[in-house]
Amino acid sequence: MKKPIIGIISDTGFLEKTDKYRGLEINYSQTVFSDAIFKAGGIPHLLPMNAGEFADDIMSVLDGLIIIGGHDVSPLVYDQEIRAKNGPTKPERDDNDTQLFKAAMEHEVPVLGVCRGHQLINAVLGGTLYQDLSEYPETSIQHDQQSKPKELTHKIKFVEDTYFNRLFDEEIWVNSVHHQMVDELSPKLKPTAWSTDQIIEGFESKEEIPLIIGVQWHPEVLFEQDASQLGIFEDLIERAKHYNQ
Repeated sequence: MKKPIIGIISDTGFLEKTDKYRGLEINYSQTVFSDAIFKAGGIPHLLPMNAGEFADDIMSVLDGLIIIGGHDVSPLVYDQEIRAKNGPTKPERDDNDTQLFKAAMEHEVPVLGVCRGHQLINAVLGGTLYQDLSEYPETSIQHDQQSKPKELTHKIKFVEDTYFNRLFDEEIWVNSVHHQMVDELSPKLKPTAWSTDQIIEGFESKEEIPLIIGVQWHPEVLFEQDASQLGIFEDLIERAKHYNQ
């Protein structure tokens, strides 16, 4: 069987920028995502910002999809006004990610959402977000860590008898780089992991082998030092093979 092709949604930025020269606009994703997919046994394929316009054609050749981190998800996606502590948004990124995600669901292409991707999936499926950590009164640990992303900062605990739980021990340490998070979870999803202060750190859809898995932390940064974190990407490869039979 051919190696599954995993689409990685990109963001846009500028190759270089000075006071006089803005540089060339580029599509990019962090190299750790493609590294993780290669190591897990797949072929990474970078999807440009305008890929959503061709989402159906793209899904006909993809076996899996990763929605990466980045700007805050606009509250307009989940029908809320933008409050004071919401960070910068990028509507064209919201639109592109949403188009690709919806097409993936229509074509039964398994999805992994990471950080912003985790949040966007919930919002698109009818859930809501806390626009800032300050809106959650029970916060007791550091979720927007001040140390480097490869350092661990808090524990998460997995829900027993979920699909995702089989990949990990009952409790693990993770990194944490976010100020937004899931508030009301979409009825199409179920929680799979919680922080010690009861923030949803993972979810999955309700199929026996889920089409959707979302994680709030950053396994792409941790897999080189913790082999269990590579399991998230290996699982995406296995889900891709299952749905591509």
